[in-house]
Amino acid sequence: MGAKQFIILSSICLSLQTACAVTFQIADPVEFSKIIDTNSVFSTNVNNLNSLIEGPVWIPDGQYLVFSDVGGNKLKKLVLPNTLTDYLSPPAGAKYNGNILDQQERLISCECGSSGFKVVMTTNGVIAPLVTNYNNLKFISPNDVCVKSDGSIWFTDTGSDSGIALGTPGYQPGYYVYRFNETNGHATVQAVITNVIQRPNGICFSPDETKLYVADVGTSFNKGIIMVYDVTSSNTVTGGRTNCTVSSGYADGIRCDMDGRLWATSGAGVEIYSPAGSLIGKILMANRPANLCFGGPQYKTLFIVGNPRVYSFPVLVAGTPSLKKLQSNFNGSQFNLSWPAPSSGFALQQTLQLGSAAVWTNCNGPFTTNNGRISASMAASNSASYFRLRLN
Repeated sequence: MGAKQFIILSSICLSLQTACAVTFQIADPVEFSKIIDTNSVFSTNVNNLNSLIEGPVWIPDGQYLVFSDVGGNKLKKLVLPNTLTDYLSPPAGAKYNGNILDQQERLISCECGSSGFKVVMTTNGVIAPLVTNYNNLKFISPNDVCVKSDGSIWFTDTGSDSGIALGTPGYQPGYYVYRFNETNGHATVQAVITNVIQRPNGICFSPDETKLYVADVGTSFNKGIIMVYDVTSSNTVTGGRTNCTVSSGYADGIRCDMDGRLWATSGAGVEIYSPAGSLIGKILMANRPANLCFGGPQYKTLFIVGNPRVYSFPVLVAGTPSLKKLQSNFNGSQFNLSWPAPSSGFALQQTLQLGSAAVWTNCNGPFTTNNGRISASMAASNSASYFRLRLN
């Protein structure tokens, strides 16, 4: 079936927040209708930053967006619709690029720039390095980052925004993908992907964390391939293969929704692919976006950042942050469950069966918090009970 195009024009204007024309290119009408309402308003929340904008991340405890103002050497805070303030000023020369929240909703960031070359955690405005080197060699330019539910942090080293040429003594010999344990970074950091990918950029997991997606921008940012790898139980990766290739330019930021679809920025705008790699459709944009994330109260708002704008667009499917992983065991009489605190806005839910007949109900506790984890013990009324942690 040939691709179809729909142009939606909106006249809404709210102070600095303006709605703009949206062009959708639809390759799979059935799948596209599940994720996007073509009558939705596409809003510009920030339009005056003359700088490269990267690394958007939604902060549920406070309901606001944080993103990297790379040229301005700051992290910015956006309270919707258009209240923009400084969030954090990194050390001089240490630009921030990719950002993500860990399982305890702490900010994890990639530092590039002349004083960067590390992955850091920010808590209450205090910046703490997590990893600064691998095999006593500095990274060239950490770019994007994702976090697995077991606490491992995975990041790409793309080599941009640092001024360090490949082959410089004291730095990594290539552009790699790394993994480390958050609680003991330097002791555990490993290069998990060192070949095939020329220059890894965006990175994310599938909802079930069995797949790792990595965007390859090529040697000169002229490549649009998104690779997919199988993730083993020991956190190694196997079977690297091309999942999809964006239609224009290179793939930069990538994220999955809760059903496993892959959303990627490209030269055309935002392109959406099925888990198998077939094109579902595109949100076409006149200005090339750099990165994206899901946010909002139900993680059903798509935030898109570029130069010099931040956009928001309501979608019909939640991003993967709308679910969190549970640790659980059944001792014959009760289920013991735990998950990372604070889990802002999340509720523990239970059902006795899965599938279309599932009825999820909230569990009211009691809950205890200890050593950064929330725990609950549920009496076993049925050994086939299922639990999930999801936004309320």
